[in-house]
Amino acid sequence: MSLYGTMRTGVSGMNAQANRLSTVGDNIANASTAGYKKASTQFSSLILPSSEGSYNSGGVTTNVRYSISSQGTFTYTTSSTDLAINGRGFFIVQGSDGIEYLTRAGNFTGMSDGTLQNAAGFTLMGYQYSSTDDPTIVVNGFDGLTEINLSSGSLNAAASQTGILDVNLPSKEAIGYQKTTSLVAYDSQGNTRLLDFLYTKAADNTWTVDVKYEGTSILSQPFTPTANVTATGNLDSAAADGTTFQTTEIVYDTAGNARTLRYEYAKTAGAWSVNVFDGMTSATPLNAAPFAIPGGTLNTPATAPLGALAINFSGVTSVAGTTTVSAPSDGVGNVPTIEFDVNGQIVGPASVTTQAMVLGGAVFNGLTIDISGSTQLSSDFKVGNGKIDGNAASDVVGHEISQDGIVYLKYSNGKLEPKYRIAMADVQSPDQLKPLAGNVYSQSNDSGVIVMGYAANGSYGTILSGALEDSNVDIAEELTSMIESQRNYTANSKVFQTGSELMEVLVNLKR
Repeated sequence: MSLYGTMRTGVSGMNAQANRLSTVGDNIANASTAGYKKASTQFSSLILPSSEGSYNSGGVTTNVRYSISSQGTFTYTTSSTDLAINGRGFFIVQGSDGIEYLTRAGNFTGMSDGTLQNAAGFTLMGYQYSSTDDPTIVVNGFDGLTEINLSSGSLNAAASQTGILDVNLPSKEAIGYQKTTSLVAYDSQGNTRLLDFLYTKAADNTWTVDVKYEGTSILSQPFTPTANVTATGNLDSAAADGTTFQTTEIVYDTAGNARTLRYEYAKTAGAWSVNVFDGMTSATPLNAAPFAIPGGTLNTPATAPLGALAINFSGVTSVAGTTTVSAPSDGVGNVPTIEFDVNGQIVGPASVTTQAMVLGGAVFNGLTIDISGSTQLSSDFKVGNGKIDGNAASDVVGHEISQDGIVYLKYSNGKLEPKYRIAMADVQSPDQLKPLAGNVYSQSNDSGVIVMGYAANGSYGTILSGALEDSNVDIAEELTSMIESQRNYTANSKVFQTGSELMEVLVNLKR
């Protein structure tokens, strides 16, 4: 046995236990460091060639491993800029050297310039938010990243462009019934503009909707007066004399206004005839005498504001069966006509459009208002959903961060505007990342390439606002390791001491 080898082995064991004590010390010192991932020392033996009659002691070597992929618990705070990742992924931060790093330490604080920095002085990075497209991610690089800045929208005014207004129009009301509701919109300078929506029942299953600003219609729909009407259907030939049948249809006068034509069918002396009236209360028909059906075309004279009409009844039959006749017309009104089916569901149009205007030096955009969710049911008039985008001029009073990493600026008018999206990164082997000062990591040869993405997307975890990820250090476990290392270090020192004493005996044999 080599006494020198024995001493060398003892020194190797002491060095190994010293390394273990170093990681234990680091872990205990950072037990309260947000996002810290504990280090552990792994041992492996070194064996030297030996023979049957002589054993050469080897030693031990150490390898430090980091539990970076191990999720810590969460501590909830009162700061919305404290962020934690629940699941896989890392925040991307930039150091004072301008280089990007990965970290799980989300204890960010707003700085005087609006940026967010964590306790180690690293700045949070992300992408500018787009409501139409996700930012283009450079999968294996940091190009396109920008500092997230909470002061980037100190004063904001957004002009309105689109809106939604879904209402229920009461089917039980009489023709001519009107109801008004209003929505607030905003021009390019943030001034409020009140829009009035006037609904008028023009006929069964038919309503008009006009949009007015300060009493003047601002709809941009061009009109074409009605000239031709085509009636189709059947009048029951077996009906008794004296039977009457009434329908209503919409036509458009020379000013583009919707008007109700009232058709009154009557069975007399075994035959059907029709009188056509302008409106629900008119007692004087447009035709000089009852028009016999089946028949050809009834031509009515122009009676202001209606123009001359050609009403074709050649498609109306008179056979035994159900009496039902419809008479749709051509022409387009200056106020949209909303059509509903027999179930009270809207047939069209899906939206109405207003004109763009310049008001007091500000541009009031033409608006597209979605009305596709409107209904006509036997209930009172009711607004189901009504809103228009845009906002008045207002200051930033706060911010919110969603689970998918979208940073919203909160304005004094209560609206939230998305400004940034927090970027996240991941690698194939997180435990092989290279730890650096400041609780950050960089890519190593063994970690795999950095892959970019977003929170709550694919394998990436969600972001918790108002929370911090705790260190994954177990103090009890570290204290146990410290005691074990202390005992093992002492035992190895005894091996070295014993070898040294025997070496001294060997040297003294010469004397």
